[in-house]
Order: sequence, then structure tokens, then C-alpha cells
Amino acid sequence: MYEVTCYTCHRGDLRPKSIPSLAQQYGPPAAEDPNEVETSEDVPKGPSVDEVLNKYVGALGGADNLTKITSFIGKGTYEGYDTFHHKVPVEVYAKAPNERATVVHTSSGDSITVFDGRAGWIAAADQLTRVLAMTGGDLNGAKLDGALSFPGQTKQTLTDWRSDLPTVSIDGRNVQVIQGTSDGRTPVKLYFDTSSGLLVRLLRYTETAVGFNPTQIDYSAYREISGVKLPFRWTVTWTDGQSSIELSEIQVNAAIDAARFAKPVPQPPKTNP
Repeated sequence: MYEVTCYTCHRGDLRPKSIPSLAQQYGPPAAEDPNEVETSEDVPKGPSVDEVLNKYVGALGGADNLTKITSFIGKGTYEGYDTFHHKVPVEVYAKAPNERATVVHTSSGDSITVFDGRAGWIAAADQLTRVLAMTGGDLNGAKLDGALSFPGQTKQTLTDWRSDLPTVSIDGRNVQVIQGTSDGRTPVKLYFDTSSGLLVRLLRYTETAVGFNPTQIDYSAYREISGVKLPFRWTVTWTDGQSSIELSEIQVNAAIDAARFAKPVPQPPKTNP
């Protein structure tokens, strides 16, 4: 028996899959979609979860340097469907252990996403509902994104770790895949470059009435700041959209006003003169 989802009618296949393939939706697919990697008894024994995560921490600059970073402010550009894929200014604020806020300056006004450690909100000036509280998978995803902004706590952020997944390829690079479980009891896959040890992709899921919907985050353009390598570009892909943030600067251990992580204040939309 196959699970039928909204994706079924749009892929031209007689054997629908319960989880949509983002690789097929947003570009020429690889011979095999790396997002579909699953456990198998035939997988040769590879590195353990601890070995993969320890290599990751070392590639970033070491545990000692990571623990010294307790906040950061990033500035750069954002582009997505909501900006008609035009680049607009963006700021990203993060404070350990898991607070995070993103402010996108669109032509209609500021679009703000906030997670304060417990609750989250989305505010956009061009929406009828000015401030929308996050729930369910959106809230779990925001909590995960906030925690993984400080990668030294990756091991503690997820549970039920497993490493019995085969090596796959992303953009011609071999990647090691490990999987954990989020607070929402959904799987989270992390893909690490087998050569550099750096995280190149995170795949998390939201459980819906018609199955799991994936959200894919690709990380690239790592640069060293204060002894730690941080990704300056990440691309978020989901079933009905794609956006990317490319930072030009990151200031670590910056003082951030607590109001940045509070529930956003509704803003009126901008009007053309």
C-alpha cells in the first residue's frame, strides 16, 4: 500500500512516494535523490555518529572555539518568491542556546521571523494577518534552526542518533549521512562532506495529514571568523518555495537587544507615494 499525498498528481509516476522529491522539483535530478537515502542492512559499517560529529566540530575550528561564540549578527542579502527573486537586505540575529530572528527588508515592508527559545512568530507587512504564531512543524523547525546556529551543541539537540545510512553524492561530492530525531519526533538528516567534514545539507520534515513534507537547507561559502568556520550562504527549499540568504559579514559575540527576540509588533504595509 502506498501513501498518497498532494505530490502524487504532479510527478507523472504510477507509483507515488509519500515524501516529495525537492531535487526533482527544483532542478535536474541526480541519478538518485540523496534526500531519499534510508537505512539498509547492506550498508558497509562506516564512521559512527560521534566520529562524524567530532570531525565536523574539528573542521569548524574545535570545541573550545565554538563554545566561545554565544551570539552573532549577520548582514547580507535575501532572495525568494516573496521578493520575486530580487535580492533585498537581510539581517540575522542569533543568541545561544537557540534564539534566532531574521529580518528581511522587502519593498512592502519588513518580513520578520522570530524564535525566542520557546515560541515563534512570523510577521509580514503585506499579509492580512500581520503576526502569525508558529505551531507544529513550523515551530519545531524554528527551534532546530536556532539550536543548530551554534553547531557545538548539535549532538545534544537531537536524539535517537543513527549512522547506518549509505554514503551518497551531492553536487559531485561524497557525503556521509547521519540521522537524529527532533523534539517533534520527526527524523532529521544531516549530510557532511566526507573530505572536509563540513555540514552541507540538513533535511527535516513536517508531519501533515497527508504525510511528511521535507524542508531542505543547503550550507556553503564557509569562512573563518574568530577561529570558527561559519556558512555565509544557505538555501532553504520546501515543496512550494525556495529562498537563499548570502551574508557579506558576520559579527560574533555581538550585544543583541532582547527585543530582537520578542514577539514582533505589527507593521503597516508600505504605500507608494
